Amino acid sequence: MVSEFELPCSECGDDLVQTTVPAPSEPTVEVTVAECPSCGGRHYPEPTLERLH
Repeated sequence: MVSEFELPCSECGDDLVQTTVPAPSEPTVEVTVAECPSCGGRHYPEPTLERLH
């Protein structure tokens, strides 16, 4: 199975990197995202989305 970290950014096509950021609804909780260092686009992997619900 391909993960979000292996795909290019859907905004600009550059490589994504794995990082942690504050959760949108709970700033004291850190979640893992795939982020583009070029354009700042964020892609939320399925496990992160499940955790936020």
